Amino acid sequence: MKMNKLTLAISLLFPVTGYAAFNDAGTDYSNAEVRSHVWNEALEPIELVNSILCFTAQFNSVEFANAGPYAVLADEAACFDDEDDGSSGQSSGASNAVSYMKAISNVTRADDSSPLIVNVWLPEMEAGDDDQAIKFKAEISEGASDSNPFGSFTFNFDFYDSFSAGNQAGGGEVITVDTVDGSIGFTLYESSTRGSETYEQSASVVMASDRSSGIALTGFDQGSNGQQSFALAFNTTHVLMQSVNGGFSSLPYKNGVNSGTCLSRTEFDSYVHRYDLFNASTGAQIELNSGFPIKYDSDSDGNYDSYGFIGYWGLWTEQDGAISDGDTLVSDNGGTETSYTYVNAPGRLIKNSVKTLTLANARGVDFSYWDDDIFNDNDYDQWVVNYLMVADDSVGADGFYKTGKLKWGNNGPEITSQTPSLISLASYDSLYMFSDQLGGEVKYLEGQSALTYYEQTFINGSETGSGELLESGSVTLTCYDNCPIGTFELSDLSEFSGTNSPFETGSGPYTYTFATSGSNSLTLVSVSSSEAVQYQSSLTQSDIDNTPHNWGVRSGPMIIGSVSNSYDIYDPSVVTEFYVWETGIQSWNQLSTVADGNGDVVSFERPLQVSYQHSSANDRSGDAGGYDGQTFLINYGGNGDLWGIPMDENSTRYRPAFSLADGVLLGSSNQYVVKAIEIEQTMQSATGECSALVLQDPAVDVPTSVQGDADIGDMPEVTDDPAVIAGVTQ
Repeated sequence: MKMNKLTLAISLLFPVTGYAAFNDAGTDYSNAEVRSHVWNEALEPIELVNSILCFTAQFNSVEFANAGPYAVLADEAACFDDEDDGSSGQSSGASNAVSYMKAISNVTRADDSSPLIVNVWLPEMEAGDDDQAIKFKAEISEGASDSNPFGSFTFNFDFYDSFSAGNQAGGGEVITVDTVDGSIGFTLYESSTRGSETYEQSASVVMASDRSSGIALTGFDQGSNGQQSFALAFNTTHVLMQSVNGGFSSLPYKNGVNSGTCLSRTEFDSYVHRYDLFNASTGAQIELNSGFPIKYDSDSDGNYDSYGFIGYWGLWTEQDGAISDGDTLVSDNGGTETSYTYVNAPGRLIKNSVKTLTLANARGVDFSYWDDDIFNDNDYDQWVVNYLMVADDSVGADGFYKTGKLKWGNNGPEITSQTPSLISLASYDSLYMFSDQLGGEVKYLEGQSALTYYEQTFINGSETGSGELLESGSVTLTCYDNCPIGTFELSDLSEFSGTNSPFETGSGPYTYTFATSGSNSLTLVSVSSSEAVQYQSSLTQSDIDNTPHNWGVRSGPMIIGSVSNSYDIYDPSVVTEFYVWETGIQSWNQLSTVADGNGDVVSFERPLQVSYQHSSANDRSGDAGGYDGQTFLINYGGNGDLWGIPMDENSTRYRPAFSLADGVLLGSSNQYVVKAIEIEQTMQSATGECSALVLQDPAVDVPTSVQGDADIGDMPEVTDDPAVIAGVTQ
């Protein structure tokens, strides 16, 4: 999360320490900014404001004072972490795509001694499960300084369902404390209406100007979901906290009770949410050419008036479905515009480089598994499978066992455990599973001593150089298992396999072609049926929602050449590289890329993928616990985007199951070194050490309404290109 005034307030409440450089002074590694914040349930009422301030910090407002309205494309994911959905971020596609949000800003200042006025219109900002429009107005009278790190400002924000509807659904206000001698701080009030219920959050934080002590009250009222309030007192070493399910008047200190939870301000548990990778020899940051911003004509009037991003993971645009195959897109590089042609195919070819994990090391890894039983169970979405051993797990035989059922709830995965049930496999049977920890698809061939997982690379048609896959313009692939029939009608999607499934029922093998040109360019074509492997074009998502293939279809492994026995396709000593075809109705099942003026598909760098074995020596806490010795497929997409570490739920909040220590080496030859750049910290318990702290009302009352508003008028129309993209002035 970007540092801003409110985040700074929290960091001053709960200070953190810096980190020593890994390499010499002056390297990218040494100079990398580390952003830390402390999370505590008492701080939850101000998380939304933190996120908004972080988000608008990308607007570079001071640079545009009195320059008129300007457009911004801001990186939503940098400030709005979805830390309550339990996802590890592992995916074969669209969830890792860049997603920008468009905003308009207008910054004014009458003269050098007058306040800086920042007006911002956010026509579509994510808020929980919904989108909403937001206006905000900041009046900054004094900048941050050593003596007053908050400065002096008033910040108002108003929520709307949409600007066009004009129906305000709430708003809020943050005001710095300027009226108490020798003190600094801020107050917060926010309210919003959702349906028939009104939700409120409020806070008052007042501390000594040297930040050595302070008092705070925070609370929220979630209507029928309950009300909770918190009182805090802190000094340089500790925090005393009370909480109550009710309003501020119900807090025990109001009746003379000073007991509560004692926490340390000097000892923390750390959870890293973002890392960067650096060259282990030079300390230089690893940079990837993963994509670039584009403009497009949203209403076919000849003007390129809307914005998006094209890259390795596909396409993002302001409006869903705004671009079709063959449309023209434009990039702007320092004032030089370049035109590209959008290329869309009904699926995508994925190269898989085989990795192996011994069964003994697979113990402790969670796998997902689907069969007819789970498909017919309306209460659950998938099986949870674990590899269990006679020697360690009190089971009758070593093998893969169903240990629970999982369903996806509003706050992430919900698992119901069950007595382990062995998945029985006949000789040469293959078991298909999925593992976030291992990067996606996992296969096990009965009788082998290891399972296989894969480093994956999307094939987008740019692989036409000497020695590359499509040097001749096409490739022929051979399939031995789960071989798709061609174009799928609805009747072909009713079963996982066999009759009425999207897969051939014969013994095979079957052959397919994939070419860079022709009527089915960049699309897998079945030689036996002469059909493109895709969903029939008239099918909609609602048509397939109740089928086993509502998320798409993936072929079995396809290879260049052949194998002697069909089961050898899963033997990693025989096949070390293969291809699969993924197709479906949604964008994440399809290829989205661009071709240049010569018709050549643009090449984008895929994220770095490295197999990593965790250990206590590499753990930030020094104790890897149950993850000691486990293997993970770690991905790095640049700019802090590292994923592959599983998430654990703790008090309805998801955090990384472990965090890597700074300086951990990654890569097949230890060529990369990792450093945390965004850290969430939680204060450790300090029971019995808060006797010097007294809970009381803060010197400034908690507000019960707002004093001002964000009535800044209609959003100006800006036709110029975005002046700032992801915090970088163009």
